[in-house]
Amino acid sequence: MSWTDAFLAATTTPSNRPLFWSRNQDPLSIAATADSNDNDDPPPTRQQKKEQAANEWGVPLSSTLPPLDTSSQRPRSKILPNGGQMTLLGSGPGDPELLTVAAYRMLSTADENTLVVADRLVSPEILNLLDTSKCQLKVARKLPGCADLAQEEIYWWCYQGLNQGQHVIRLKIGDPFVFGRGGEEVLTFREFGVEPTVVPGVSAAFSAPLLGNIPVTHRGSSNQVVMCTGYGRQGTSPDLIQYHKEQTVVFLMAVGRLRELTERLQTMAHYPADTPVAIVEKAGCPQQRTVVGDMTNIADLAEWHKVQPPSTIVVGDVVRVLLEDEAENGQEQQPIMGLIQNFTSTSA
Repeated sequence: MSWTDAFLAATTTPSNRPLFWSRNQDPLSIAATADSNDNDDPPPTRQQKKEQAANEWGVPLSSTLPPLDTSSQRPRSKILPNGGQMTLLGSGPGDPELLTVAAYRMLSTADENTLVVADRLVSPEILNLLDTSKCQLKVARKLPGCADLAQEEIYWWCYQGLNQGQHVIRLKIGDPFVFGRGGEEVLTFREFGVEPTVVPGVSAAFSAPLLGNIPVTHRGSSNQVVMCTGYGRQGTSPDLIQYHKEQTVVFLMAVGRLRELTERLQTMAHYPADTPVAIVEKAGCPQQRTVVGDMTNIADLAEWHKVQPPSTIVVGDVVRVLLEDEAENGQEQQPIMGLIQNFTSTSA
């Protein structure tokens, strides 16, 4: 038995281990409770907490896994000596018709030697392209509060597939390199000894507003577009772009902290209270919805309509360029406010 095989055998644990914590509980805090009454010991570091919590999940940390190809070849080969290979594939916003030709072909022809490791928010319509009687599908367990540990589980699944000589497809929502940890994953897969193939995807940063009938640029309303994430490293809030009237800001992965975001935009980035804001939920899917408001009420509207991820937030005057109520009896057009049912599918 090789050293790698022995390592895998030693670290494989039963599948019925507890895998979830409550929505508001930090899973890393679980590891901090040991020896809590011993004041002589220094508190554990975040890395130590992560290692202990990972053990609770039954997965090794990716940084401890030995490379599957120890050759000094640079750049690394895209195919391991055992035939294993890695593809980082973008699935777009959710509509299968918006997949690239390469992505569609790869998913629809996945065979017995293929392991697909998908993001939790990849749409069911895209997952249905897979013939799971042939290929193997694993869906990430990235719930609020345990993203880092879920990422380690993703790496572990990929590592196991590569070690078995499989073609591992890491299926990511949107585009892998737009706030999708794509670059981080490439670096980790290189540590495993393989250079992944990257297949681009249509990013929700531009496709979601389009599907919601919102142009991200428009003459006289916006001459620049800024993309932001709602979450920085370790759950922190990223720096905000200062207000400019002819600017569109698109936020990805931010609906979970929308109220905090709009408050900070007003108090720290000087956005006027009446700045239009739209949320495009599940863009391109049958459940697509668009909610429109302004800085003062969009968080309340999102809560009222129970908006869920994946959602794209658009901030700026472009929100109301095309979303206007029809004027009646010579009256001035009034801006739309609230929920808009406007599913737009390229296959409709």
